[in-house]
Amino acid sequence: MKNNKYMLKIITATAIIVLLSVATSYSQTGWFSQPLPVTGQVQDLKFFDANTGLIALFNPNNILRTTNGGYNWYFVLITPVAWEFDIIDNNIVYAVGESYSNDGAIIRSSNRGLTWDSLPVSNALTANGISFVNKDTGWVGGSADGVPFLWKTTNAGLNWTINSSVTGRGKVFFLKYKVNGEYIGWSMDNDVMYKTTNSGLTWVQLGTLGYITQIYFIDANTGWAANGDNVRKTTNGGVDWVQNFLPTGFNLSGREITNFNVLNKDTIYGDKGYRNFGGVFRGVIWESTNGGVNWNFQQPDTSIRRFRFYGINFSNKDTGWSDWIRTNDGGGPLIITGINNQITTKPELFILEQNYPNPFNSSTRINFSISKPSYITLTVFDITGKEVLKVYNNEFFTAGNYFAGIDIGKMGLSSGVYVYRMTALDLQSKNMFTESKKLVYLK
Repeated sequence: MKNNKYMLKIITATAIIVLLSVATSYSQTGWFSQPLPVTGQVQDLKFFDANTGLIALFNPNNILRTTNGGYNWYFVLITPVAWEFDIIDNNIVYAVGESYSNDGAIIRSSNRGLTWDSLPVSNALTANGISFVNKDTGWVGGSADGVPFLWKTTNAGLNWTINSSVTGRGKVFFLKYKVNGEYIGWSMDNDVMYKTTNSGLTWVQLGTLGYITQIYFIDANTGWAANGDNVRKTTNGGVDWVQNFLPTGFNLSGREITNFNVLNKDTIYGDKGYRNFGGVFRGVIWESTNGGVNWNFQQPDTSIRRFRFYGINFSNKDTGWSDWIRTNDGGGPLIITGINNQITTKPELFILEQNYPNPFNSSTRINFSISKPSYITLTVFDITGKEVLKVYNNEFFTAGNYFAGIDIGKMGLSSGVYVYRMTALDLQSKNMFTESKKLVYLK
């Protein structure tokens, strides 16, 4: 197999390791910068655990690997293109991509992505989706001569057989356990979803969902599908789907999601959104805390110059990654900001109001008014003056009435008195407005 002409070239890490500046502390809150050694668009990002992870890059087409939680990355493989990883167990991972030949590109590693073997699917002109239920059995979706196909292997990719010719041009997902003695799976053919309840022997058309970038089910009934500006959810195995849209307002110019990570039935994170700060665009991380019904967002430090964050993965409830960023506390506080519609008149003064409710448990809201276009910084400090949260970091606002909702329940703060302070730099007069108020947090 390793002499196969489609074998992908392994590059020794010692020859081209690129080291990044390592963070000096693991105590940072929220999402903080964790740069990659090369620019490129992240196609997928997956971690085996809190230390070992992989990134598939497009342009340049590389697979990167880390063994220290993303603080250092190095190149392990030059690929034609790798689109998606499927981690099977503590050691084995498959990836699907696009080759420069007439064979679909499937690669596999048995040592956590350190070295890779090529497992081409003969005559598959494209390979779009991948789902393995164990180290031996899996499906790959694609097409050949304009016809959709699902190929199946039961011997770890050594041989492939056609499992369907009615679906395959899109994502595919199988539950990793059997139900009534068979594997249940879902597959997209362009914008139409199909389902099998007999390990792919037959497929039933469910309906038209639009362009789906990810499918994920936690059991035979409950699943999600990313669809542009919304995440669809089903509770009856895909027969019916409800569209749950991403939030509007909050200067959210990019209301789009491509990849999501389901931590449990309630908590889901998503990538690819962004906000407009006076012509400067910065990425956000989507989050739902009620099973994908409602979505809010977390704002990584806007000094991180990333238009969007691609890929999202958590190894546990606290430790997660997207491209160029990492969190050690579940992404820190959930921030909800927007226009304060309770006040319709144009403000004549800079005003920072008392948070409400106060005292509060986990979440509270701060209203403020800006009389002139300004750069705003809103920061929360503990009683000793130590900064614990920066809601805004010198971000541009036009004149108006606004609010910031913060949920700090994840931050591990102790009960007590805190201080929040707003500074506003008037762009016209260059005058600085500063005001502080106390808030009381009770666990």
